[in-house]
Amino acid sequence: MARPYPYYPAWDGGKASALILKCADLCQRRWKGSRNVGTYVNRDMRDRPGNKSVHATGFALDLKYYDETQAREIWDFFVVNSLALNVAEVHWYTYGKHGAGYRCSRGEGRRGVRIYKDAESSAGKGGPWLHIELVDMDVEEWERRFRALKPTA
Repeated sequence: MARPYPYYPAWDGGKASALILKCADLCQRRWKGSRNVGTYVNRDMRDRPGNKSVHATGFALDLKYYDETQAREIWDFFVVNSLALNVAEVHWYTYGKHGAGYRCSRGEGRRGVRIYKDAESSAGKGGPWLHIELVDMDVEEWERRFRALKPTA
């Protein structure tokens, strides 16, 4: 069963949430060479003026990966464990020609993934990072779940 997507319209949360900061920290520890390249910023979405970015809410992270193999591992981890980790959305901008996106409102796990066929339907321009959005929950519980889940192979 699909979950509702909580960030449309997005709003200004005023700062990065404790949850997304914990996510960034744990990702950088688990996947060596990855790094946080952006959390909170009150701005519109790139390529979509007038629509606030989820980064403004404080619940989005851009995680730069070391290489495409690492990108696949991180992508699979968050997509496969979307329900357990309360993932709202993940974008892999450099996948294929136009990128790929997971959204909770399309279903859990791989059912929620779309491989974009053209630029118009894609998540917009991005780079060598994964955009990860989480739905708010208790930070300690989220960390417990993250640590209990093993990377997918």
